[in-house]
Amino acid sequence: MRRKIGIFLSVIFCLVTFANEDYTSLLVGDEYGNIYYSENIHEKHPVASVTKMMTVMVAYDSIRNEEISLDDRVEISPEARAVGGSMIWISEGAKLTVRDLIKATSIYSANNAAYALAEYVGMGDLDYFVGLMNQKAKYLGLGDSLEFYTPMGLPPSMTGKSMDRGTAWGIYKLSLEALKYPEYIAIASLKEDIIQDGTQRIANRNKLLSKENGVFGIKTGHHSEAGYNISIAARREGITTITVVFGSPDAETRDKAVLGSIDKFYDEYGMEKLIDMSKPMVKIDIKGGKKDTVYGYPDEDFRQLISKNWDVKIRRTYIKVVEAPIKKGEILGSYQLVIDGKEVKNGRLYARESVEKEKFIEKFRRIF
Repeated sequence: MRRKIGIFLSVIFCLVTFANEDYTSLLVGDEYGNIYYSENIHEKHPVASVTKMMTVMVAYDSIRNEEISLDDRVEISPEARAVGGSMIWISEGAKLTVRDLIKATSIYSANNAAYALAEYVGMGDLDYFVGLMNQKAKYLGLGDSLEFYTPMGLPPSMTGKSMDRGTAWGIYKLSLEALKYPEYIAIASLKEDIIQDGTQRIANRNKLLSKENGVFGIKTGHHSEAGYNISIAARREGITTITVVFGSPDAETRDKAVLGSIDKFYDEYGMEKLIDMSKPMVKIDIKGGKKDTVYGYPDEDFRQLISKNWDVKIRRTYIKVVEAPIKKGEILGSYQLVIDGKEVKNGRLYARESVEKEKFIEKFRRIF
């Protein structure tokens, strides 16, 4: 018996170990905030360059507030040029537009571009800009889930600052916020672009971008202490999803986990029209009317994203025989939509036509 228990525990341990080899956290949710698959989503990890999502959004907030513009030319400081990691080429004394800095940050994940953008928005004060990042996180209700110390997401060994950290849940919510910045998403979805007056071509580090799989954003991230992270936005069959993966050992494993999770979701879930106003729910006999029956139609259409494995039922409550006359719009009963034993919607059933009471002479003629 002890041997069997030992074998069982060994198998369980191997399964857990295998799962953790692929990632430390995983989340798949839709654009409405519903989460479908999740593992360790409230555990904080280094977020790496996924940090730059917040950097770009804070920059766009400044643009929307007319504090800066996309065409402003930013002189790149020596501190920005000296930032390590992923960088674009910048010459001594170069001036780049805010537009180019956003592109380089969003597409190529350039640390020197993110640093220069933060300096400009922060009026030369990087700590002030980071304060804006945390202020926005707090405003979005993510103050406990995201903590920023740099605009780049680099490790402390490269910045002298604390580690930028966050949860998969926090990055999911931040990604939902990013979808409200269509100008940002349009740039993040580009496979490549040209900056610096056409002198430099940059390629997107998000290799999953594809019309075939529906992926259109948003941000990758990696450094030695964070592993390989990503937040992916995808749209298929009219449904937008966000997939977040933290802590993969390499880009290939991370991307495989993302695509597997996305495919699994779209295979299992779909948007269904569960209540259709054009289709009657009940047929009721009429006593003493010019017609023998009247149909009860639901009050409105209703669609919902559901799993193919869920049990969907519609319960109807109505009187099986009614007396004429029946007026158009008259309430004939009610319905309840029940999914997996839980009521998700209820409504009324209406007559879509009037049925007059049959006169004695009309009944006599019909019979004889």
